[in-house]
Amino acid sequence: MKRLLIIDFNAVLHRCRNAMLRGGKQFTTSDGISVTGVFPFLNNLFAAIKEVEPTHVVCTYDAGGNKRKSESTTYKADRKPLSDDFKTEMSILLDEALYILGIEVVGIQGYEADDLIHTISHVANYGMDRMDEVVIWTCDQDLLQCVNERTKVLLFNSAKKQFLMDVDGVVEKWGCYPQEIGLVKALMGDGSDNIAGVPGIGRKTAIKILEEAQYVLDSALDHPKLKGYDEMVKDNLHLVTLRRCWELAGAIDFADYELGKGHAGNYGEFLDRYEFKQLMKRMVSTVKLMKLGA
Repeated sequence: MKRLLIIDFNAVLHRCRNAMLRGGKQFTTSDGISVTGVFPFLNNLFAAIKEVEPTHVVCTYDAGGNKRKSESTTYKADRKPLSDDFKTEMSILLDEALYILGIEVVGIQGYEADDLIHTISHVANYGMDRMDEVVIWTCDQDLLQCVNERTKVLLFNSAKKQFLMDVDGVVEKWGCYPQEIGLVKALMGDGSDNIAGVPGIGRKTAIKILEEAQYVLDSALDHPKLKGYDEMVKDNLHLVTLRRCWELAGAIDFADYELGKGHAGNYGEFLDRYEFKQLMKRMVSTVKLMKLGA
């Protein structure tokens, strides 16, 4: 059984870090290095790996140069720039921790992590060297669009609240199939990405209109509530639709993602350097879980 776990790095780190800050917890090493989100990210990563039991793991991140922002002046325009502390913690995880743990990281200028995840999961489903199962670890519901018979989403909220979403789970939560979520968001908008929807159209109304139109966009646009909003809806659909990065698709070698390529000794040095005493206490079980030095 080959099972691939794909990590949505930026989304999960944001969630982990913000949860700590909301609780009034901010951590630095004795040298003043910010590590507030590093510990909870690693702690939850190990919990996800323990639950999913993957044979292969890959981490995707936002490398900058977002193409959608060049296509829309409002897309994610309300997002604040990353703080210096956040950038420091990203570097600690991407350049040190994940390398030591043997987890490949993938980021491509111009593409969001969602697009890279969509690409990797597509290749894992339909490529020559396909996986038996794919699990996407994220807190971003946009990625529910990737769910199918072979791909699930482990929807992260906290270590105690993670939901493994399959097709039936998506239908129960959204009221539509995974491949229809983009059309629903095109009508209702997406506040998290600063995408305005058609006035007065929420999820239930969007689904009702689309069901009546059998999820054919041109037919849906004939609905009285959507009159005059054709261009808005089409522009929205372009923004919310996940894209494939073909330059990545042709370069994927799942052997690079195989679990067990980490360095046990270096992991111990890493924990000591950043003063992660709790993780140090669990080092033996982590080495076994991650197959470090195997």
